[in-house]
Amino acid sequence: MGSCVAQLFAREGANVIITDIDEQVWERKRDLQDQGFNVIGFQVDLSELEQVKDMTREIINQCAKIDILINVAGKSVPPRPPFLEMSEEYWDMVMDRNLRTALNCCWAALPYMVERKYGKIINFSSPTGTKVVYRYSAAYADSKGAVSALTRALALEMGEYNITVNAILPGDIDTGNKPWTINDGRRDLGIFTPQLSCPIPRPGRSEEVADLLALFLTTDESKFITGAEIVIDGGGTIVEPYSLGWQ
Repeated sequence: MGSCVAQLFAREGANVIITDIDEQVWERKRDLQDQGFNVIGFQVDLSELEQVKDMTREIINQCAKIDILINVAGKSVPPRPPFLEMSEEYWDMVMDRNLRTALNCCWAALPYMVERKYGKIINFSSPTGTKVVYRYSAAYADSKGAVSALTRALALEMGEYNITVNAILPGDIDTGNKPWTINDGRRDLGIFTPQLSCPIPRPGRSEEVADLLALFLTTDESKFITGAEIVIDGGGTIVEPYSLGWQ
């Protein structure tokens, strides 16, 4: 999803900065540059505040400003243990990936947005933890619920500076990292596959998530929307599992 967002913003003419904890950020940077886009890359651990602050200062040195911050880093971390078998280390790892990454980027970027009295922040949250949960999702659900809470809190504080803060909640999105079949064993975890539970019976596409961001939430047409959570899940969260005959 992050790659699609970067490509779409680049096509729209933005100066794009991409980050990753992994060296693959350099491959993604080359791919975008080969397409003729202006892109800057940083290999950074976003869970480390000082690294994020150093990166942000360098961005300001090169670009003079930050208009838009998109906090897309994060993921579910398998294997997902039952709560009573969960280690403190696992809990901290999930929180670092899903909450602290967004928190640190907001801490680093917001002073520059406040100074200019302009900015748009998009946090990637999830229906899990905000609308629904699945079995063994305590850490992930709490981390994403916290991202949504952070979104609302910052929206309240930053509105007077003409800064909007919103969250998008992607459901099952086909990012090319996993197969999508009805019999993929996910029922055992209490996760409802799109084919079985969504009114739109397919996974979403990363491009559809990017379109919501670039073509709406970061434009002037959305300037009166802040503190919102927008679900993009094919309607999956409106389905009651018992209506599917799952006892």
